[in-house]
Amino acid sequence: MTAMPKPLTPAAPSRFPLALMAAISLSINTLGSVASAVAHPLAVVPETERLPGRSPAAIDAPTSNAGVLAVRSLGSQPLGGDFSALEGRVLRLREITIAPGGHIGLHRHDSRPGVAYLLEGRLTERRGPAYGPVVLEAGEAAFETTGVTHWWRNETSQPAQALVVDIVEESSP
Repeated sequence: MTAMPKPLTPAAPSRFPLALMAAISLSINTLGSVASAVAHPLAVVPETERLPGRSPAAIDAPTSNAGVLAVRSLGSQPLGGDFSALEGRVLRLREITIAPGGHIGLHRHDSRPGVAYLLEGRLTERRGPAYGPVVLEAGEAAFETTGVTHWWRNETSQPAQALVVDIVEESSP
C-alpha cells in the first residue's frame, strides 16, 4: 500500500508583488472580451475530487458548492511544449465569484496544483487535517498542492472574487 501525501497545514497567506498583480490585471483586461465568450457552467471543482463523507475534524464542511455566482475562463496555455512530462496538461486561469454565505465544498486536490489569489472581499479556508479557519483577504494568495483537502466559505456580506491558476488536463473545463 502506498502512503498518502501528508496534507499541508494552513500557512500564512502570501502577498504578491504589486508589479506581478499589475501584469495579471493587464492580462485580464486584455482577455476580458474573450473571457466572457468562454464562460463555463459553474464547475469549480472536478467531480472526482469531491469528498462525499465528512471526517470528524471537518464535521461542518459542506460537500457541495453553493452561492458560486460566476466562473469565467480567462485562458489556458498548453505545457507539453515546455515540459515534456506535462504533455496533455495546461496552465489554466479562471476568475471565480462567490456570494455572501456561499461556499466551495470539501474536496481533495489530486494532481491539480494551484494558486488562488483574492481580488476582492474575504474568504475563509478550512484546510485539513485540523480544518482551523484561515482568512484570506484581498491581495493574498493560497497555494494548493496534491493532497490538500479543504473547503472555502464567504462569511461576509459582500461577494468575494478570486483568480485561480491551476494545472489541469487539457480536457478540463
